[in-house]
Amino acid sequence: MNGYERCVAFVNGKETDRPPFMPLVIEWASRQCGLDYRDFIYKPDVRVKAYLDVVERFDIDCVLPDADFSEQLEDFGQIPVWSESAGYQVKPIINGPEDIDKLVIPEIRPGTRQGNRVEIIRRVAEHEKGRRYIFGICIGPFTEYCNARGMAKAMKEMVKDPDTLRKGMQVFFENGMNFIKAQLEAGADGIQIVEPDCSLISPKFYEANILPLHKKMVEEIQKHENGFARLHVCGDTSALMPYTLATGTRILDADSAVDLAKVTPLLGEGQVFCGNLDTADELLNGTVDIYPEAVRRRVEATGNRIILCSGCDVPPATPAENVIAFHDAVAALAR
Repeated sequence: MNGYERCVAFVNGKETDRPPFMPLVIEWASRQCGLDYRDFIYKPDVRVKAYLDVVERFDIDCVLPDADFSEQLEDFGQIPVWSESAGYQVKPIINGPEDIDKLVIPEIRPGTRQGNRVEIIRRVAEHEKGRRYIFGICIGPFTEYCNARGMAKAMKEMVKDPDTLRKGMQVFFENGMNFIKAQLEAGADGIQIVEPDCSLISPKFYEANILPLHKKMVEEIQKHENGFARLHVCGDTSALMPYTLATGTRILDADSAVDLAKVTPLLGEGQVFCGNLDTADELLNGTVDIYPEAVRRRVEATGNRIILCSGCDVPPATPAENVIAFHDAVAALAR
């Protein structure tokens, strides 16, 4: 069974040799290949080569060629500032409600940041289509707005001026839908919707303002055969899960703070979790002997309804031997 077959069968509730192994390797992939991170971000050929190398070397069942949170916003005019001490920093592009009216939904074309991602998906698909499950990535509209406005001001608007926030989110939602379609056309099997900032809001606000947008994104992804949406929200999202699962997403990421045994009854038919190893204690600082128990605990807590993954991005300094040991513990389930 290859990675694509394993993922499709597992999510569809069919028998597999073992659960899929899908650690989130982003900057970690760049480090494993000894790359300058800016080259990894901005040069499609470099990123493609790095991901193809890492998924082969570490026998990962999917390819999810992500890089950074500015990939969509740079096409709206956001410019990262690089420094040796702090990596890249960005300034808001929405400094007041009037700036929302100035936003122009960008054309996704060769040489743009989003166009580069589409090209990366196309090249990955040439190598991995049907071998590993290929995920495109889309930053969700709420997180995009927070990154474009600045977190503190976005949070204040959520309380005092929600109409402005909703107006801004609509722009990023429309761009996100275009980006999703372009990646699927380029060869992505499914899409990960990345919404870490939703961990900061109430379930009530999510239900009223973001759930309707996520539902439309999920529907667009999942109208394709074996097209799975994978929704990612960081932190303890247990209280949000009745609503994030109500999007219809086939895969819901569960960070390490989530008590899997408590939330597993919320899963609907054809839905699975993905996670939830602790990125610091178990991956970055773990020892190779902990993974059989760590994997067994997640499988038992969910009744084997979890894709084995890190709760969030594998920290860049995580030892390669830990990821190998994690993989071997998952592979051992086949025996």
